[in-house]
Amino acid sequence: MNIKTLKILIIPFLLSVMLGGTYLMPRRGEVQDSSISMDLPTGMNPYGWHGTRRQESEQERGILAPDTEFSKADYVQELPISLDATETVPVLCRVSIVKSGHDLNNSIHRPERCLPAQGHFNLTGTTVDVPVEGRGTIRMTKLKSQQNIAPDHPQPVILDSMHYYVFIGHRHMTEDHLIRTLMDMKDRVLHGMDQRWCYFQISTTYGDKIRVPEEKAREQTERLISQLLSQLVKWDELNR
Repeated sequence: MNIKTLKILIIPFLLSVMLGGTYLMPRRGEVQDSSISMDLPTGMNPYGWHGTRRQESEQERGILAPDTEFSKADYVQELPISLDATETVPVLCRVSIVKSGHDLNNSIHRPERCLPAQGHFNLTGTTVDVPVEGRGTIRMTKLKSQQNIAPDHPQPVILDSMHYYVFIGHRHMTEDHLIRTLMDMKDRVLHGMDQRWCYFQISTTYGDKIRVPEEKAREQTERLISQLLSQLVKWDELNR
Protein backbone atom coordinates (compact mmCIF):
# COMPACT_ATOMS: atom_id res chain seq x y z
CA MET A 1 0.00 0.00 0.00
CA ASN A 2 1.51 3.30 -1.06
CA ILE A 3 1.50 6.55 0.91
CA LYS A 4 -1.21 8.16 -1.26
CA THR A 5 -3.64 5.30 -0.65
CA LEU A 6 -2.86 5.36 3.09
CA LYS A 7 -3.67 9.08 3.30
CA ILE A 8 -7.02 8.47 1.57
CA LEU A 9 -7.98 5.69 4.00
CA ILE A 10 -6.78 7.19 7.26
CA ILE A 11 -9.55 9.80 7.60
CA PRO A 12 -12.44 7.30 7.20
CA PHE A 13 -10.62 4.98 9.61
CA LEU A 14 -10.30 7.67 12.28
CA LEU A 15 -13.94 8.64 11.86
CA SER A 16 -14.98 5.00 12.28
CA VAL A 17 -12.94 4.72 15.48
CA MET A 18 -14.45 7.91 16.90
CA LEU A 19 -18.02 6.88 16.08
CA GLY A 20 -17.47 3.39 17.42
CA GLY A 21 -16.09 4.84 20.64
CA THR A 22 -19.42 6.47 21.42
CA TYR A 23 -20.92 3.00 21.96
CA LEU A 24 -18.28 2.26 24.56
CA MET A 25 -19.11 5.34 26.66
CA PRO A 26 -21.45 4.76 29.61
CA ARG A 27 -25.07 5.69 29.16
CA ARG A 28 -26.09 8.84 30.97
CA GLY A 29 -27.53 8.08 34.37
CA GLU A 30 -29.84 10.10 36.54
CA VAL A 31 -28.69 13.47 37.80
CA GLN A 32 -27.36 13.17 41.35
CA ASP A 33 -28.46 15.86 43.79
CA SER A 34 -26.08 18.19 45.61
CA SER A 35 -25.04 17.14 49.12
CA ILE A 36 -26.18 20.32 50.84
CA SER A 37 -29.60 21.22 52.21
CA MET A 38 -31.26 24.36 50.84
CA ASP A 39 -33.04 24.94 54.16
CA LEU A 40 -31.12 27.85 55.66
CA PRO A 41 -31.92 28.09 59.38
CA THR A 42 -33.25 31.38 60.74
CA GLY A 43 -33.41 30.57 64.45
CA MET A 44 -29.76 30.69 65.45
CA ASN A 45 -30.19 32.65 68.66
CA PRO A 46 -27.83 30.40 70.70
CA TYR A 47 -25.04 31.62 68.42
CA GLY A 48 -26.16 35.23 68.60
CA TRP A 49 -27.42 35.42 65.01
CA HIS A 50 -30.87 36.47 63.84
CA GLY A 51 -31.74 35.24 60.34
CA THR A 52 -34.32 36.56 57.88
CA ARG A 53 -35.13 34.88 54.59
CA ARG A 54 -34.58 36.89 51.42
CA GLN A 55 -36.00 36.44 47.92
CA GLU A 56 -33.78 36.20 44.86
CA SER A 57 -33.94 39.13 42.47
CA GLU A 58 -35.66 39.21 39.10
CA GLN A 59 -32.26 39.84 37.53
CA GLU A 60 -30.93 36.59 38.98
CA ARG A 61 -33.99 34.73 37.75
CA GLY A 62 -33.59 36.22 34.29
CA ILE A 63 -29.98 35.25 33.64
CA LEU A 64 -30.09 31.68 35.01
CA ALA A 65 -31.94 28.59 33.81
CA PRO A 66 -35.64 28.43 34.81
CA ASP A 67 -35.21 25.40 37.08
CA THR A 68 -32.34 26.92 39.07
CA GLU A 69 -33.14 26.83 42.81
CA PHE A 70 -32.37 29.59 45.30
CA SER A 71 -32.15 29.85 49.07
CA LYS A 72 -31.15 33.18 50.61
CA ALA A 73 -31.07 34.68 54.09
CA ASP A 74 -29.58 37.64 55.91
CA TYR A 75 -27.97 37.09 59.32
CA VAL A 76 -27.40 39.91 61.80
CA GLN A 77 -25.41 39.85 64.99
CA GLU A 78 -24.90 42.76 67.40
CA LEU A 79 -21.29 43.19 68.47
CA PRO A 80 -19.75 45.67 70.94
CA ILE A 81 -17.71 48.43 69.34
CA SER A 82 -14.91 47.81 71.85
CA LEU A 83 -14.26 45.90 75.05
CA ASP A 84 -14.89 49.04 77.11
CA ALA A 85 -18.02 50.30 75.28
CA THR A 86 -21.61 49.26 75.85
CA GLU A 87 -22.65 50.49 72.40
CA THR A 88 -23.05 47.79 69.74
CA VAL A 89 -22.92 47.69 65.97
CA PRO A 90 -24.69 45.16 63.73
CA VAL A 91 -22.67 42.79 61.55
CA LEU A 92 -24.67 41.71 58.50
CA CYS A 93 -23.86 38.50 56.59
CA ARG A 94 -25.82 37.83 53.40
CA VAL A 95 -25.96 34.11 52.56
CA SER A 96 -26.94 32.54 49.23
CA ILE A 97 -27.23 28.93 48.10
CA VAL A 98 -27.87 28.53 44.38
CA LYS A 99 -28.50 25.04 42.96
CA SER A 100 -28.05 24.20 39.29
CA GLY A 101 -30.97 22.86 37.30
CA HIS A 102 -30.78 20.15 34.65
CA ASP A 103 -29.10 22.59 32.27
CA LEU A 104 -25.86 22.45 34.23
CA ASN A 105 -24.05 24.93 32.00
CA ASN A 106 -26.51 27.79 32.51
CA SER A 107 -27.56 27.39 36.13
CA ILE A 108 -24.66 28.57 38.26
CA HIS A 109 -21.44 30.43 37.68
CA ARG A 110 -18.61 32.04 39.58
CA PRO A 111 -19.49 35.05 41.78
CA GLU A 112 -16.69 36.90 39.95
CA ARG A 113 -19.11 37.11 37.02
CA CYS A 114 -22.17 38.41 38.89
CA LEU A 115 -20.62 40.73 41.49
CA PRO A 116 -19.53 43.37 38.92
CA ALA A 117 -23.12 43.44 37.63
CA GLN A 118 -24.18 44.34 41.18
CA GLY A 119 -21.83 47.31 41.24
CA HIS A 120 -18.78 45.70 42.86
CA PHE A 121 -15.32 46.66 41.60
CA ASN A 122 -11.65 46.18 42.52
CA LEU A 123 -12.21 42.44 43.00
CA THR A 124 -9.26 40.50 44.35
CA GLY A 125 -9.35 36.80 45.16
CA THR A 126 -7.45 34.36 47.37
CA THR A 127 -7.87 30.78 48.54
CA VAL A 128 -8.40 30.32 52.28
CA ASP A 129 -8.93 27.42 54.70
CA VAL A 130 -12.00 27.87 56.90
CA PRO A 131 -12.66 25.74 60.00
CA VAL A 132 -15.99 23.90 60.14
CA GLU A 133 -17.31 22.58 63.44
CA GLY A 134 -16.41 18.91 63.77
CA ARG A 135 -15.14 18.68 60.16
CA GLY A 136 -11.65 20.14 60.19
CA THR A 137 -11.18 22.80 57.53
CA ILE A 138 -12.53 23.34 54.03
CA ARG A 139 -10.99 25.35 51.23
CA MET A 140 -12.96 28.35 49.95
CA THR A 141 -12.38 31.22 47.55
CA LYS A 142 -12.40 34.61 49.28
CA LEU A 143 -13.05 37.76 47.27
CA LYS A 144 -12.65 41.33 48.45
CA SER A 145 -14.43 44.13 46.64
CA GLN A 146 -15.68 47.70 46.86
CA GLN A 147 -19.14 49.00 46.03
CA ASN A 148 -20.64 52.47 45.64
CA ILE A 149 -23.96 52.19 47.51
CA ALA A 150 -25.06 55.70 46.41
CA PRO A 151 -24.53 55.66 42.63
CA ASP A 152 -27.10 58.43 42.05
CA HIS A 153 -25.50 60.87 44.49
CA PRO A 154 -22.72 63.26 43.46
CA GLN A 155 -20.60 62.13 46.43
CA PRO A 156 -19.92 58.36 46.25
CA VAL A 157 -20.31 56.18 49.34
CA ILE A 158 -17.80 53.34 48.99
CA LEU A 159 -18.09 50.28 51.19
CA ASP A 160 -15.71 47.33 51.43
CA SER A 161 -17.00 43.75 51.28
CA MET A 162 -15.66 40.21 51.63
CA HIS A 163 -17.25 37.24 49.88
CA TYR A 164 -16.55 33.56 50.55
CA TYR A 165 -17.79 30.81 48.25
CA VAL A 166 -17.47 27.08 47.61
CA PHE A 167 -19.08 24.67 45.11
CA ILE A 168 -20.76 21.55 46.53
CA GLY A 169 -21.83 18.69 44.28
CA HIS A 170 -23.11 15.21 45.05
CA ARG A 171 -19.70 13.75 45.89
CA HIS A 172 -17.32 16.66 45.60
CA MET A 173 -16.59 20.02 47.17
CA THR A 174 -14.24 22.54 45.56
CA GLU A 175 -13.51 26.25 45.68
CA ASP A 176 -12.35 26.31 42.05
CA HIS A 177 -14.65 26.71 39.05
CA LEU A 178 -12.18 25.04 36.65
CA ILE A 179 -11.78 22.02 38.94
CA ARG A 180 -15.57 21.77 39.16
CA THR A 181 -15.78 21.71 35.36
CA LEU A 182 -13.10 18.99 35.11
CA MET A 183 -14.92 16.92 37.73
CA ASP A 184 -18.09 17.16 35.67
CA MET A 185 -16.28 16.01 32.53
CA LYS A 186 -14.71 13.07 34.36
CA ASP A 187 -18.03 11.98 35.90
CA ARG A 188 -19.86 12.16 32.57
CA VAL A 189 -17.22 10.24 30.60
CA LEU A 190 -16.18 7.63 33.17
CA HIS A 191 -19.33 7.17 35.24
CA GLY A 192 -22.15 8.36 33.00
CA MET A 193 -23.31 10.64 35.81
CA ASP A 194 -24.20 14.30 36.18
CA GLN A 195 -24.26 15.90 39.61
CA ARG A 196 -26.22 19.00 40.48
CA TRP A 197 -23.95 21.62 41.99
CA CYS A 198 -24.70 24.30 44.54
CA TYR A 199 -22.59 27.27 45.29
CA PHE A 200 -22.64 28.50 48.85
CA GLN A 201 -21.74 32.19 49.15
CA ILE A 202 -21.60 34.53 52.13
CA SER A 203 -20.92 38.27 51.87
CA THR A 204 -20.12 40.75 54.65
CA THR A 205 -19.60 44.52 54.55
CA TYR A 206 -17.00 46.13 56.78
CA GLY A 207 -14.98 49.29 57.23
CA ASP A 208 -14.82 52.59 59.08
CA LYS A 209 -18.07 53.92 57.61
CA ILE A 210 -20.09 51.22 59.39
CA ARG A 211 -17.65 50.86 62.32
CA VAL A 212 -16.97 47.17 61.66
CA PRO A 213 -13.22 46.37 61.55
CA GLU A 214 -12.10 44.02 58.77
CA GLU A 215 -10.67 41.47 61.19
CA LYS A 216 -13.88 41.35 63.23
CA ALA A 217 -15.91 40.94 60.03
CA ARG A 218 -13.64 38.09 58.91
CA GLU A 219 -13.85 36.37 62.29
CA GLN A 220 -17.65 36.55 62.46
CA THR A 221 -18.12 35.56 58.81
CA GLU A 222 -15.97 32.45 59.17
CA ARG A 223 -17.76 31.58 62.41
CA LEU A 224 -21.13 31.72 60.62
CA ILE A 225 -19.75 29.63 57.73
CA SER A 226 -18.66 27.02 60.26
CA GLN A 227 -22.02 26.92 61.99
CA LEU A 228 -24.06 26.79 58.79
CA LEU A 229 -22.04 24.24 56.82
CA SER A 230 -21.68 21.92 59.79
CA GLN A 231 -25.50 21.67 59.77
CA LEU A 232 -26.35 21.90 56.08
CA VAL A 233 -23.77 19.69 54.32
CA LYS A 234 -24.43 15.94 54.09
CA TRP A 235 -20.86 15.10 54.95
CA ASP A 236 -21.22 11.32 54.65
CA GLU A 237 -22.03 11.70 50.92
CA LEU A 238 -18.95 13.75 50.08
CA ASN A 239 -15.69 12.30 48.81
CA ARG A 240 -13.53 15.39 49.16
